[in-house]
Amino acid sequence: MKQVNRKNNSMGISAVFLAAGVFLLFYSMIVEMQVAAFIGLGLTFWGAVFAVARNRKAVDSRLLDGTAVSSYSTLDRMINDLNSNGQGYYIPAYPQDVPIPEYLTNLKEPVVFISERFDGKPAVEELASRKFLSEKTHGIFITAPGAGLMAQMERQLQIDLTKTNPEELCYILPRCIAGALNLAKSVDLRLVENGANLKAAGILYESLYNPARQFKSVRILGCPVVSAVACALAKTTGKTVIIKEQTVQPHGSGVSVQYGFV
Repeated sequence: MKQVNRKNNSMGISAVFLAAGVFLLFYSMIVEMQVAAFIGLGLTFWGAVFAVARNRKAVDSRLLDGTAVSSYSTLDRMINDLNSNGQGYYIPAYPQDVPIPEYLTNLKEPVVFISERFDGKPAVEELASRKFLSEKTHGIFITAPGAGLMAQMERQLQIDLTKTNPEELCYILPRCIAGALNLAKSVDLRLVENGANLKAAGILYESLYNPARQFKSVRILGCPVVSAVACALAKTTGKTVIIKEQTVQPHGSGVSVQYGFV
């Protein structure tokens, strides 16, 4: 929320400076006063500076996209090598402020369990020990591709998602993704019976859904933004979340995702 406020403050100051500058320029032309003209030009200049400034470093989206491609290529190698055709189950993380034994602290991290079947939450011992292969259920554990983004969203919003209700999440998360983090042009998240639907237009990682790439890991786990929303839903609801369906809209108009609660 701090980043959003900072951005709003920058735009507010910009509007005031531009309005005052334009007024003084017009006033100087009417009364033929050079001093007012110089002041007006100065205010207009600084208004433009504040409009451009965003208090953040710009990163080329192609760089982020290229980094994601290499990560998903690695995930595909792992999944294909294990001959896994299963589903990705986003396991809800424990609240950060809950006192638990030190050997269980890993339970506070978002984890995805990939398996062909899900007979209930995987054993706590396997989750806590950061195992890759599950001996009991013949699945694999990986860190969610969107775990880092979800953590960044929590920092931006200054909240712990375990203390947020699903209805509030549907309100604040789209504004964080499209506004503060600028990961999509527009985002809509709505709860449905036993799940949620996401629509994101102009999503940063849309190229990962290119049919030519055929990423099995993207189909199972979603792109980083879709994965981050799955992590957030799991953490907020306390339920295991799956990505039931992902649809890429024609003409680059966005991605539609159906989440389900297990």
